[in-house]
Formats: sequence, C-alpha cells, structure tokens
Amino acid sequence: MLYGVLAVWPRGRIAKRLGLAVSLMVWGLSVPVIAQIPDYPVKPIRLLVGVAPGGGTDFAARLIGTKLSEKFGQPVITDNRTGATGNIAMELTAKAAPDGYTFVVFNVGHLTSVLLSRSSRIDAARDFAPVSQIATGTLLLVSHAGLPVKNLKEFVAYARARPGQVNFGSGGVASNQHLGMELLAREARITLAHVPYKGTGPIAVDLVSGQIQVSISSLLGFYPHVKAGRLTALAVTGEQRSPLAPEVATIAELGYPKAQIDIWHGMLAPAKTPSARIEKMASAIAEALTDADVLQKLVAQGGGAVGNSPQAFAIFLKSETSRWLNLAKTVNIRLD
Repeated sequence: MLYGVLAVWPRGRIAKRLGLAVSLMVWGLSVPVIAQIPDYPVKPIRLLVGVAPGGGTDFAARLIGTKLSEKFGQPVITDNRTGATGNIAMELTAKAAPDGYTFVVFNVGHLTSVLLSRSSRIDAARDFAPVSQIATGTLLLVSHAGLPVKNLKEFVAYARARPGQVNFGSGGVASNQHLGMELLAREARITLAHVPYKGTGPIAVDLVSGQIQVSISSLLGFYPHVKAGRLTALAVTGEQRSPLAPEVATIAELGYPKAQIDIWHGMLAPAKTPSARIEKMASAIAEALTDADVLQKLVAQGGGAVGNSPQAFAIFLKSETSRWLNLAKTVNIRLD
C-alpha cells in the first residue's frame, strides 16, 4: 500500500461526548478484513461535502475526486450538502449504504459539530470508518485595519484591557474559526465575544467594514485584504510560516505555541464499509497526492498533502477530537 506523509505542511453532556473521543482510536480498526474485491468500483462514487462550493474542504474534495475518477474509470461526484456546521453531510454519510460508494470529505469543525451536538442523531465512533487524511493547511489571524494594533502582542494587550468588548467572527459554533479563536483566547488569557455567521463569506466583508474586529480563516481568503491595507495580519496559525505570506510570523513564534491550529481535510466512510474497499480508496488517495499538479494546486491554496492509512487517520482523529472536546468543555461551547 502507498501510504505516508507525502508533503508536510506545518501542521453532563459534553463530558459524555468527551468519553467518546477515547473510543475514536478504534475507528476503522474493527472492520473485518476480507479479500480484495477486484470489481470495485463499478459505478459512480459520491463525495458528500458539508460546505458550499468554493471553500477549502470543497476544493480538496473536487481536487482529489478528479484524480480518483481518472484512476477508477468511474465518475466521482462532489455533492455539497450544506448546513448545521457540516452535520447534514455527516448524517447523510452515516445513513448511507456501507458499500464503498458514498464518502464524506470533512474538516475538524464538521467532526466536532457532530460530537458537540446534543440533538445529533449520529454517533461518530459507531457510524463512521476512517479512510484517509487528505490535506492540511494554515489559517491567518487578522484584525480590522482600524483597530489600533499592529501585531499579536498589541492585540492581546488591547483585548485584555477590554474584556468581552472585542468581537470575532466565525463560520458557526464549533467551526474551525470558532475553535481556533477560543483556543487563542484561553492561551492569551483574554475574553472575546463570538459572532457566528452562516459560512465564512460574509466574515471578510464585516471585518473590512469594522462590524467585527478580528477573525481567523484561510490565508487565501484574508491575505488579499491584508495586502490592500484593509486588514492587519497578526499571525499564521501553523507550525511554520506560509510561503504565501513569509513575513507573517507564526502564533508559536509570537509566544503562544499551544494555540497552534492547522485546518485539515479528511475522508470518512459509513461504518461497516468493507475494509478492502476502504483500503483501496485510501491507497488511491495516497497515489493521487503524489501527482505534481495536485501538489502544486494544494501549495497554491496554502496547504499540502498527507495521504495516510485508515489506521493512522484513526489515531490522528483520536488526538484531534480529544484536544477540541477538552477545549469545548473548558469554555462551554455548545451547539444546541
């Protein structure tokens, strides 16, 4: 099998959900091993995505879907089912036939929204099987240009002097932006007001106009406004500086190593999907991520390729969900 990191990019109720995180390490590991199925796939494959077209997760799904279609000789269709911070796409996947023809491409915000939702009808550990982590990327922390700060140190001092008066926008409760900003606030010992949006598109508009003061999102989404002088770049959130914005220091360089957050995209299958089909899909993803054109496009988006095994992805998911559910418990993040 072709697995491994191919290109490294700097990388009451809630208590019950937290216990669930411990069981995530068995995701995909208890599926019985069966003989390779030579005639798979023989019909179109559907990739459900819980965000609108154009976002980072949608980009990863379409990019990898094109290569999978070429390899398998079958259409690989991206099906955007937006809403509920990814919960709709996740639920549709959980209820789909476990035959290897339906998958979901998701990010950490979609996973935590399932785990934190008291009304969710799915159980992450029971209803999914990990396939592979596809890609990683970095986020950019910015402030409104009119805010009297030029760097992260000045922003922390400004917010500390105004507890609860500085607001930040996110794509929704438990989204990547929400989790990342709450993590920074905890590490920096500041109190910020959360303003959730129905998606990330309107956030930049309100940041530029000054309706909100700060946010964290994809580098590509915010950086053009930084270069135009409409927003101030405070930090990138990955382990290393981005080659797309090399002058912007990392959050760790600026004194908050525990506030590091990478955005990542991965693939899940419905539970009980035959392990041979999961392995074949994971191997195909890893092979696709060696393609020079795919790597170039990921770098242009501010990210990089991973392409690991179902077993490695299960361990990664355990670590990520434990981290974010601990944060959710600490700062009392609830979806409903």
